[in-house]
Amino acid sequence: MRTILSKEPWWARPPHPGQDESELEWGWLVHYSEGEPRFEFVRERPSDEDIRQRKSCRITPSPE
Repeated sequence: MRTILSKEPWWARPPHPGQDESELEWGWLVHYSEGEPRFEFVRERPSDEDIRQRKSCRITPSPE
């Protein structure tokens, strides 16, 4: 049986240095339990609030 273990906002491709997160293509990284646990990227844009509240996939500022 396919069960969602977690679902969190994630970018489709890592940002370029200095790129603003509003310019990124966003979707959901879904972790399924289906025999062997697996991940799938779902190209459905999360809300801006979901993106702001995400726990992972953070953009770290470049040292100046």
